[in-house]
Amino acid sequence: MSLRYAALALLSAQPMTGYELVRYFDDTVGLMWAAQDSQIYPELRRMEDDGLVRAKTVPRGERAAKRLYTITARGRAALKAWVSSPIPYPPQRDAHRLQISYAELADLSDTRMVLTRHLDHYTLRRHQWSTLLETIRAVHFPLLRTRLDNSPPELHDRILAFKELALEGQVAHADNEIAWARRGLELIDRLEGSLAPDGAGEGGREAGTYG
Repeated sequence: MSLRYAALALLSAQPMTGYELVRYFDDTVGLMWAAQDSQIYPELRRMEDDGLVRAKTVPRGERAAKRLYTITARGRAALKAWVSSPIPYPPQRDAHRLQISYAELADLSDTRMVLTRHLDHYTLRRHQWSTLLETIRAVHFPLLRTRLDNSPPELHDRILAFKELALEGQVAHADNEIAWARRGLELIDRLEGSLAPDGAGEGGREAGTYG
């Protein structure tokens, strides 16, 4: 259901075609709530059926046409109600922590690969979230400028501050995952050192080179 509100949030800035929505989705809310094109387009049609958006056909070139979606008053009310209400927390399900809990069943080399992949994933995510955060702080993102232009001046600081808060949380989450993966890799270094033959313990090998 959050996909619906992510789409409504984007459309609250300006009307968009499905293509434009997908493009902006990938660069903004998609970094917090990922969705495929195959999910977004059917959701737009359902939102239209529910009266949350309206669509009109506009020309695309000389012979083609496209659908332009605009949020309705009902859609804005639904978005405001969602933003204003607590969201239930899902049951705790962390496949990566669960996997590591039983890593004694795997070879240390395989667990190193798993943790290195985790480190690489969140290093990339941190870069993406940090880049978007800096873009928002500099007010360089076109859709954000449109939102500010269409909002009362007294709301501008609030708009920017809450978007910064959301992305700062994402960056902090990435930092925590990166630190956790590095601790895991350091643990594997120690375990491999303790299992080294000929008494070559922790002091008899070089530190891991995971970065």
